[in-house]
Amino acid sequence: MILSVRIVTFNTWGTYGPPARRPVLVEAIRTLNPDLLCLQEVADEKLLDSFSYPTRLHTPESGLAVLARFPAAAHRVVTYQTQSPFETYPRQALMVHLDLGTKPLWAVTTHLAWMAQDEAARGAQVQELLGLVTALGEDVLLSGDFNAAPEAPSIRKIQEAGFLDLFATAHPDEPGITWDNRNPFIQSHSEKFPDRRIDYLFLRKKGAERFGFSRCEVACRTPGAGGLHPSDHYGVLCDLR
Repeated sequence: MILSVRIVTFNTWGTYGPPARRPVLVEAIRTLNPDLLCLQEVADEKLLDSFSYPTRLHTPESGLAVLARFPAAAHRVVTYQTQSPFETYPRQALMVHLDLGTKPLWAVTTHLAWMAQDEAARGAQVQELLGLVTALGEDVLLSGDFNAAPEAPSIRKIQEAGFLDLFATAHPDEPGITWDNRNPFIQSHSEKFPDRRIDYLFLRKKGAERFGFSRCEVACRTPGAGGLHPSDHYGVLCDLR
């Protein structure tokens, strides 16, 4: 019987930064030892070779990946019809039906439009995503880089659809910043954003009642070897019971 499931979502920042960042990223994830790993911006599939999981799914078009210790009964890749007018590449959702024994779970990871003026596109992409997961009819976990702060309309729309923001539930008075300007890698970006939380784990409320969770934390926010951060983002970790 499975007693707990550790879930991590993390934007890996593609192949950007110095080559020495890669082993720091790998070590940070290995240290967390997740049972379910939801990744964004996986530009090089060789990164996934650094981990040993029975279930390994990757969408090269949008850089999404799911690695899990549980068998996948099914999976789908959906390309959003809504595309930001400022982007030329597809935004997708990777949906994986995992067998956790007595409690199956749909794990969904995504990466939404990123520019500040893209909130309308993010809202439309969220609406498409909610339409997809509503039809699943089972416990659903949403994960990923939503590129929107908790007060944004796109994030509120997810909560209004019956999903719990697990970090906010565990830490209602903490910001849980995952985009942190103290991270030196952010200084290389041409677009500047304030410190904010844009990476999330959401669980449908009924699922939260069935599973329960013992913790939810911001992860991978300390430098590793050579003083390098694993990514320009921080990750989010949750332990489900």
